[in-house]
Amino acid sequence: MTPEEEKQIAQWGRNLHHEIHIDLTLTADDRSSAFKNFGDQLMRLAPKIRIIIEEEDRPLPPVIQVSNVKYQAIPTAKELEPFLNLLSGAGNNAGQLPASVQKQLAKIEIRAPLKIYITPFCPFCPVTVEQLLSLAAANEFIKLTVIDGAMFPEMAESDNIQSAPTVLLDDQYRWTGSIQIQEIVDIILNRDPARLSASTLEDMFAEGDAVRVAEMMLGSAKIFPAFPELLVHEKWPARLGAMVAFETIAAQDRQLAAQIIPLLWKRFPQAEDTVKGDILYLLGISGDKEIIPKLEKVVNGPYHAEVKEAALDALIELQPK
Repeated sequence: MTPEEEKQIAQWGRNLHHEIHIDLTLTADDRSSAFKNFGDQLMRLAPKIRIIIEEEDRPLPPVIQVSNVKYQAIPTAKELEPFLNLLSGAGNNAGQLPASVQKQLAKIEIRAPLKIYITPFCPFCPVTVEQLLSLAAANEFIKLTVIDGAMFPEMAESDNIQSAPTVLLDDQYRWTGSIQIQEIVDIILNRDPARLSASTLEDMFAEGDAVRVAEMMLGSAKIFPAFPELLVHEKWPARLGAMVAFETIAAQDRQLAAQIIPLLWKRFPQAEDTVKGDILYLLGISGDKEIIPKLEKVVNGPYHAEVKEAALDALIELQPK
């Protein structure tokens, strides 16, 4: 942090009239130390800032989070002002958006994950970040992540980022260079929910929206392509959310739930035993009696006792009540 940046933060901090809490997730990633140093300096220069630290043992990217905005970047140079405005609320330009855009933003009720890749000293990035921050301020369903592509080159490579700024929506739509807010809002509002990515669905499950996801599938009478993979996800929280959604679907539309059965059975042989047990549970509550012969093979097959027990429970569930 330069002396000019320290002066900017100190002057900004003197105008604060209330405490501001920031969540900072530090991980096993070596770059966490830079995030920790930034947080320490921020609190030293602006005493009303309170950093709430959460530690994660896995080598995930560290994250600064303020409400529905995440920074996988250290906001310095020209990125510092938009960040400070975000903290104090001075950067909330939602009310300055065109009335037509504000009206559309109010209709968004499905999670919309936006990512913007920036680089240090990029002349256009701060303006684009400010535009996206205004959207995030206007609607909590818009989840914005600001990523420093130079600091996290592996993330930039994974998303095939070639220049900055680059904006991604749900890992499917992208804009490079200057953006049109109206266009982004139009696509957020009119996109097909069936095209939601697995990561977006997983985030919705993490926020307790499993039933909402199920209702979207029930309403459209189709299973979203990314959904079945979450039912066999290696992480239990992701799998649990998907299972809750499946339970909701099975209780209201057995035919729709039956569309997933072949996909689950195909993944069964390679799944770990804990996942096998969950698959068998789902087969049991599906109500699809055609799966009974397969369940009987599991009960009598070369499987661990816990898996056989899960198959037996599924058979019992499928018996006439």
